Amino acid sequence: MQGKKLVACFAIAVVALFAAVSLSAQSKTVIRYTRWAGSNEARDFARLVAAYSAGHPDIEVKAEFLPWAAYWEKVRTTIMSGDAADVISLSNSEAGPYLTRGAFMDLDTMPGANDLFAQMQPGGQSADLVNGKIKAMPVGAGVRAMIYNKDLLDKAGIKYPSPESPMTWDQFFEISRKLSIKQGANYVQYAARFHVLEMYESIVVSCGGRLMDNYTRPTRVLLNSPDGIQGLTITQRLFTENVMPPYTGEWQTEFGTPDSAVVTGKIAFMQTGPWSLGALNDARIKYGTCPVPMARTRSNRGYINSIAIYRGSKKAQAAWDFIKWMAGVEGQLEFTKTGDLPANTNALGRAQKEGANSEIMKAFFGELPYVITGPMLPTSEFTGLLETAMTELFQLKATPEQTAARIEQEGNAIISSIFE
Repeated sequence: MQGKKLVACFAIAVVALFAAVSLSAQSKTVIRYTRWAGSNEARDFARLVAAYSAGHPDIEVKAEFLPWAAYWEKVRTTIMSGDAADVISLSNSEAGPYLTRGAFMDLDTMPGANDLFAQMQPGGQSADLVNGKIKAMPVGAGVRAMIYNKDLLDKAGIKYPSPESPMTWDQFFEISRKLSIKQGANYVQYAARFHVLEMYESIVVSCGGRLMDNYTRPTRVLLNSPDGIQGLTITQRLFTENVMPPYTGEWQTEFGTPDSAVVTGKIAFMQTGPWSLGALNDARIKYGTCPVPMARTRSNRGYINSIAIYRGSKKAQAAWDFIKWMAGVEGQLEFTKTGDLPANTNALGRAQKEGANSEIMKAFFGELPYVITGPMLPTSEFTGLLETAMTELFQLKATPEQTAARIEQEGNAIISSIFE
């Protein structure tokens, strides 16, 4: 009889246990989160999700990571089919069509969203604010600074630049004359290899100019001004004065890429982000960092990475909880471990103090307040115009004045066709 009672009690306990597990499963909200990532990045972002989950047992985040091209194709097709993830990652270079065409919820209605958005870097705010509405929340900034090969500067007798105070462009052109080396008819070493299709705009802004009046919903191009033309003139000097190799439009050349050029031993300076430090360390290159040169003011063309809630999400509150954590100080310190710098200004000081390689990272953190994102339009026509016109400038087929006039005329026509 006693045995039967024990069996009955055990059975009741088992039923209660399964009921509790079932109730727990039912009470847990499951949201889908997606982002582009290579294999190493995927591990970093999986750890980020795990850090959130540890403190939020009531929300389960199912994450999916895809390579860059496959990711954006899936974002496009799932938004069109109505089956997109609850939380979608955005990079400002690809976000325009989605931010400007109503693919995401307005975050203004979420509790604490306006206060949280006010903590973000200005560059992040400009990337995600559309017609006065918060369409996404910035979570990271990809910032490029200058990385230089110490051995090449030593051979040229050039003092290492400050990691905090930028050179002027005139000062940079001066030292470049010692770093670009010609043997016979060919150059065997160049002073720099920059991502000029992005850098030119920061040079324009540094001169006091602007590309357009608004990045997400512009009404006109502003490049064709004395300041804008001055910025294009400085950019073209990188090629007329042989600071850089001749422009081919190819990412990978015998002088490396803008993210790896210093490793070749043929380039003294490159302009890249913290994501390139691992390759430099693996190659055992002696290197230092410094800010991008400036004209009148500082400016840096970077990337703003954000997250948004899909407009068709049925779990917006749980999705917002995840976004709020990731954009808050705690989440930002975790997000910084993936390679981006914090978008939240309140996390910046702690990230600088707690991060590794503090001397090397000084230049990157110093550039953060000066980040601009570039155009974010719903079609690729304007970007295509910029690439074509700037390529002709780099290859000395057009003058700065001709380039500015062309972009103004054709760019205004494109803007009118999109928004009017």
